[in-house]
Formats: sequence, structure tokens, C-alpha cells
Amino acid sequence: MASQVYVLDSSARRAAIKVTPGKYLSDVLEEACAKLGYKASNYGLKHNNKPVDLSLPFRSSNLSPGAKLELILASRSPSVVLVALQLPQSLASSVPNGRLVDKFPSNTTLWLILRQFESNGEANLNFTGRGVTQVENGASRAGRIFYEMPVLNIVGRELSTFEDLQKTLAQLGLNNGSTLIRLDFKKTDRPLEQAIAEIGQYFKEEEISQVSDKAESSNTAPKEVDTITAAIARLPSAEPNASEDVDTTSVNASEGTTADPMPYPETEGDAPLPAPVTPSKRPAPETRKPVLGPDQRPISVFSPPSNDTPKAALVPHNEEDFEPTIAHAKLHQSRLLNNTQNKRLLSDAETEQQEADKAAKLANTKEVSIKVRFPDQSTIVSTFNAQETCAHLYTFVKGVIVAENQPFKLVWTSKGSQTIPKDEKKKLIKDLGFEGRMLINFVWGDAASEGARKAPILKPQFVQSAKEVHVPEPPPAPKGQDEKPIDKKAKGKETDGSGEGKPKGIPKWLQKLSKK
Repeated sequence: MASQVYVLDSSARRAAIKVTPGKYLSDVLEEACAKLGYKASNYGLKHNNKPVDLSLPFRSSNLSPGAKLELILASRSPSVVLVALQLPQSLASSVPNGRLVDKFPSNTTLWLILRQFESNGEANLNFTGRGVTQVENGASRAGRIFYEMPVLNIVGRELSTFEDLQKTLAQLGLNNGSTLIRLDFKKTDRPLEQAIAEIGQYFKEEEISQVSDKAESSNTAPKEVDTITAAIARLPSAEPNASEDVDTTSVNASEGTTADPMPYPETEGDAPLPAPVTPSKRPAPETRKPVLGPDQRPISVFSPPSNDTPKAALVPHNEEDFEPTIAHAKLHQSRLLNNTQNKRLLSDAETEQQEADKAAKLANTKEVSIKVRFPDQSTIVSTFNAQETCAHLYTFVKGVIVAENQPFKLVWTSKGSQTIPKDEKKKLIKDLGFEGRMLINFVWGDAASEGARKAPILKPQFVQSAKEVHVPEPPPAPKGQDEKPIDKKAKGKETDGSGEGKPKGIPKWLQKLSKK
């Protein structure tokens, strides 16, 4: 029995769609967008201010016949969907549990999902280019192979054509969570070479876009190298000049000095004064040898504070610093005014541009300074390059502590407390987004012994080379004339008639009456 539902857009246009109990709501959306002139992949459906699950058939959607559905804009940023591909019985023995599992963006087509499982699988799997020889009347057609079409079953819905395999997960209503896809194959009367030609027509656009992106990247790379090389060639030479002392002497001679720089040596008592020190005879500044950590890595070690009380708590404070000034009040009012104004949200193109700029900034970051803070408040600072991974960081920390065999973890703060994984593939800069100066906290694991927690944590050679953290005291800021505390007592008092304050004027309505 067929019934109707009505789909309304933002301009109150209405499209009547015939539905059956087994019709999927994703098909309802496609038909409505075709009638109203919209692209179905950019829209969704809403009923009673609640989004509608497009993966359900009409009988399971709790919608009544004649329901009015609203057409709304869907989010253009794809979400992650966990997809499990259940293989047929003939291929189930080639993979564990007969199932392949991976995560895909919701804008991925079913054809690309099959191709991805083909390339990622350890076994030699073929889902999209299978051929079979058909047998008729006991004899086979020699030299003629026919195409075997992949058939997908998603939530009871069968997809068995090239048009169906071009649909994305979002078009089927799969925008989040997980889903199971059952794979099977169907014999067709289409020759294999003809099927391959049709596959090239259906999926040609995606291949062309990938090739064009690679061509653009290959064309732009040599230009950047040429530009950098030319810029280096144009830089001035920075070699030291060997005749600096001669030049300084000639300059002094030209200013009117005699040929003998010191004809009458000055004396103090019977002993002559020491000869003046020229720039070439000045002693070189003392350079402290850098401390080398594990793998001969230069590090800086800082000792924990000697006092349990923080230094900021020992500084005497002035009560007037906590009184709001006129400048504070003006700043607060301006912030309140800015928060009340409507602001345009970023478009998808602007969001993608921000993400691309962030990725380019991380790609150009060559090194990052990481400070590791231990439970006793001692710290170690070292530099890591762009190729080093999380495993290198854990190996470095393990090399500076005494209890190397005790479990520990490294925690950093980025939108909440996060634990750095012990992964040899995740890079500190590219994958974790480290840049500039980073602070990492050392935390003992649950299985760490009590002796390791109470004993000194750093090795003796690093404790000996530790230096104190010098915290400079800021000078007191001078008060400006406008930095006057707000007098709360005087607020709200009205001036009397003694002439002080703002004089009372005649109301405007009374002035108009007097003119008449």
C-alpha cells in the first residue's frame, strides 16, 4: 500500500513523495531534491525538529503517512564511520574471522571502500575486477570471460549496480557510528572488457582529480627549489674580515692621532700602567660546555625549587592592584559590546583553508623544544627534530631517570590532558602537532614501585649539572593619570545646587512649548 509524505524546503515549496513500507528515506531525499532542484548530498531531512535517520526504511522510521519533513542543509565536514566488510564463504578463509574492518569518511563511495579493502588487505583480494567463464550445455565458451558484479547488502538494502556503488555512506544515511556490509558476487552477461570500459566511464572523474593534484604538486616543486637557490646566491658574503684591527688603527690615525700611539707612557708611582687592551687581545668569553644526555643529545637540566612555597606567594602584594580602574571598566564594556554582536560563522572553504595553513605550518617546522617536568619539579629541556617519533621521546626520558625499568607515561595538555602514545610511527610535530615550546609532565605508572617514587628520579650526572631557574622580578609599573580606581561610594550620588557637577537643564518638551 502506497502513501505520501511531503518534503518542504526553506522557501515553503513542497514536494509530494510516494512511499511504500520498504522504501528507504535516502531515496525519499533523492526524489525530493530532484523535484525541488537541489543536490541530495548537501541536504538532510528533519521531522519535528529532530534529524531523520536516512538509513532506515519507511516502516521503521516511526513516520506516519502524510508526514511533513523539512529539508535542511547537511554538514559538509565528513565524519568517521567504522565499516566492517563481511566476505562471502569462498573468501572468508583468507582473512581472520572472515571480516575486514577499517574507518572511512562519510563522503567515501562504496566503490572506493571496496578498492581500499583490496589494497589494504594482506591477502591477494579482488572484489572489483572478477571474471568468470560461463558454462552452457556442458561446454565452456573458450576465450570469453564475463564480469562478476560485486553485490553489497547494507542494513537489508541490496546495491548491485555501478550507479549504486557510486553512492557515498552519507547518501545512505551512514554518517557516524559503525555499519556492516555483506559482500557477495553476481554473475552477469557482460564481457569483462566491456565491464572494465564502463568502470572507467563511471569512475573516471575521481582518477582525473587525483592525477591533476599530483601533477600540480610536481610542477610547483622545482619552482620553489629554483627560487630558494637564487635567493641564497644573492645573499652577501658573511666571511670575517682579517684586517679589522688594521682598519680601526687607520681610522684612529685619520682622526688626528700621532704615529706613535703612546709617546709618553703614563705611570703610577714607579710602575707603568698596563698596556691598553685592543679588540684582538680581549679574552674570549667563557663558554660553558653543553650537557649531553642520551644519544649525545644537548640538554639543559634545571633543579627543583629549594622552597616548598611558590615564589609568587612570597612577593608582597598591594591591595590597590585588585581595585578595578577606569581602563578596566572600559575594556569590560567593550568586550560585552563585542559579544552581543552577531558574527558570521566560517564557511567550509575558510575552514579547509585554516586546516591547510595549519598543516603547512607544521610541515615547515623543523624542530621543537620540549621541557619534561618530573614529580620532584626538576625539569629537562631538549630539542627534537621533525623526523623523531613518540618512541624517541620515551627512549630519551628513560635514559635520564634512575629507575629505567619502572613503568611511566608522558602527559601533555591540548584540549584536556592527553597521554603521548608509545608509537614508533607517530611523529611529534606532524601527528601530535607539537610546535614552538612544549611542556610534558612525567607521571609514574600504576605498577611503579614505592621505592622508585620516593627515590631521586634523575641520574647523578644530570643532578650535578643542574642549575637553578632564575625568575626575574618585574619592576613596579608606574600609575598613569587615568588609572584611578573607581570610587564606589561616590557612584549614584547626585550633585546639589552649589554649582559642582553637571547643571540641570530645561527638558526638551518644555523648550518646545516655550517656543510656541
